[in-house]
Amino acid sequence: MRANVSDYLRQRGYDSATAGSYDEAMEQLSGRRFDAVVVDIQGLPRGESGATFAQFNQWLALTLHRQPPAMIYLLHKGARRPHLRIEGAVIKKPFPLEALGEALRESVGVPGRDHRERGLDLDLASNTLRCGERQVHLTNIEATLLAYLMEHEGQTLHPRELLVDVWQYRDATGANTLVRAHVSNLRRKLREVLGSSDAIQTVRGKGYRFIA
Repeated sequence: MRANVSDYLRQRGYDSATAGSYDEAMEQLSGRRFDAVVVDIQGLPRGESGATFAQFNQWLALTLHRQPPAMIYLLHKGARRPHLRIEGAVIKKPFPLEALGEALRESVGVPGRDHRERGLDLDLASNTLRCGERQVHLTNIEATLLAYLMEHEGQTLHPRELLVDVWQYRDATGANTLVRAHVSNLRRKLREVLGSSDAIQTVRGKGYRFIA
């Protein structure tokens, strides 16, 4: 799980380090400044000093109380929640990796990347999407939708919200179907210029998010 989480975070632009025990975690946290710390409350083997979560929990409060990082705790479903010396989000295991990504974005934001790193350029005057020498024409609504998603990069936008803000509809009936169709068209055109459509992510049950 530790390797999967680390790979997931790196793929999304976060720098990450891992520790195989609470002893290792305390050593790493003593020498570096982290924006966020993800802690597995159960299941970690004891290190050389035999540190438990309770001891690690107390160490966190004593050592990092002045500038505490954002804390995310992983807890088995049904397990009793311990007293957390530094409060943070709690994610129940097993969990989809995107749940961790969402908790991090809410705590520390999206990694500082710009859509221009991909070489992606949206010209609203001509409704043209370009990347290097490749370009594709968008419809008016596709260009407006993509511009709105890019403007709110990293935010999860519900279809009802998009229908009101992009389409200017007051009645959100049928939002899912209409928005899904246009997102599908946008993804196809993104693939034409970028070779990939992963810039627009689907957050199940919540909506869509643009990630540079």
